[in-house]
Formats: sequence, structure tokens, C-alpha cells
Amino acid sequence: MRAEYDSSRGASGKHAASIRQDPIIEKCKATLARHYGKRLKGVVLYGSMARGQASPASDIDLLVLLSPPLDYFAELWQIVNVLYPLQLESDHLISAKPVSIKDFEAGSVSLYRNAKREGVTV
Repeated sequence: MRAEYDSSRGASGKHAASIRQDPIIEKCKATLARHYGKRLKGVVLYGSMARGQASPASDIDLLVLLSPPLDYFAELWQIVNVLYPLQLESDHLISAKPVSIKDFEAGSVSLYRNAKREGVTV
């Protein structure tokens, strides 16, 4: 599934391309796409991994962009459950947060603005 959110901001070039080809990132996106179907509007990697500053102990920070309506805690529970098997096969903690696509595009929270600026759409 191709993400519907596509920003020209954020990381680009070889670094972004290598992130998009990372096997665990690809598996996360595919798993979320299977689970959410058309509700999934995009997946944005943010944080140290997106900036190219990750250490072996860094986690994988993801924003899961969903069409409304969104019940944050119900979606968070679902995301944790569907991504947990991938976390077991990875050397990294996967930290994924559900976000309404409308809230993300509006940049209503500093985390969203930072992810739009520094993140990588996967």
C-alpha cells in the first residue's frame, strides 16, 4: 500500500531511501496496511533514526496517520498488538503513535511539526 500522506519536507535523498528499504520499517508499514486498510493514510518515521543519529539502543519512532474518527487509546492498543511480533524479531523497541491525518496536517502539536520537518514518510 502506498501512503496517502506525502510530504516534500523531511529527510530526503540516500538516507531516506535507505530508511524506506530497512526490512523492519517495511514490515511495520505492511503490517499496519494489512490491519488498517484504507484508513491508513501514511506512516512517518521520526526521531533519531529519521535524523540519521540512531545508536544501537535507539527505538523506532512511528506516527501512524489514520483517517478519522480516531479513539487514541483504542488505536494505540491495536497498534501495539499488531506490531509486537515485529518488535520481538527486531533489536529495537517500536514506539508507534496513532494520529488523525487532519491533526497531523494541521501541525497542532509540536511533535507533528517536528515529524513533518525531520521525519521520513515510509
